[in-house]
Amino acid sequence: MEQGYGTTTNDNPDGKYSIHFSNQSVRAAFVRKVFMLVTIMFGITAAFCVIPMASKPFREWVNNNFWVYLIAIIVFLVVSIALSCCGNLRRTFPTNIILLTIFTLSAATMTMFITACYTVFSVLICLCITTVCSGSVVIFAMKTKSDLTSKIGIMFMLSMVLFSFGMFALIFTLAFKWYFLYSVYSGLAALLMMFYLAIDVQLLMGGRKYEQRVKMKQLGIQGTEEEREKKTKSNYQCVKK
Repeated sequence: MEQGYGTTTNDNPDGKYSIHFSNQSVRAAFVRKVFMLVTIMFGITAAFCVIPMASKPFREWVNNNFWVYLIAIIVFLVVSIALSCCGNLRRTFPTNIILLTIFTLSAATMTMFITACYTVFSVLICLCITTVCSGSVVIFAMKTKSDLTSKIGIMFMLSMVLFSFGMFALIFTLAFKWYFLYSVYSGLAALLMMFYLAIDVQLLMGGRKYEQRVKMKQLGIQGTEEEREKKTKSNYQCVKK
């Protein structure tokens, strides 16, 4: 039977020297690592957004150098496509960390340029709404018994509908000055992204119809099962002597 971390056996009554990992322990470590990385990414983005709010000269520089925003968009798209299409880049260290850092900095730069166009009060309102909604959706996805991962096909169709609505909204706004369509489109897009967030959380947590596969190498666990077992027994025998 597969042992979990710290499992007790007859030769190892304290379970102190066991380094076997059950599926649940590997999944839990993977989830912690992902949430830690996401927290760091959001922290960097928030720090970038604070700079133009705190410094008026820097805010003027941001408004007068739109070309930096365009470069950030290009870098963001290139890195996103590379991470999505090239599995080796995602799994190779330190290439994955370098690309993730570039991805975070480009996204933070884009967000900084966008927030510089609005007042501090508006940005704070958006921050509070995003934080509350995201936190609520994450908790709901973790606690609910409903399997949202089985609705991926429906979400794709809704995304196509939203894309079509966005194209028509742009045309009608330019032709008839129906600016309220911006608010309608933004609300629908935010609602759809919340559903995607809930699905991603359940894919990450596992135990559903579809789940994110977790490999030992993703957690820095090297070597084969036999090598780890041999090393464990050797260490335990040395301690026992």
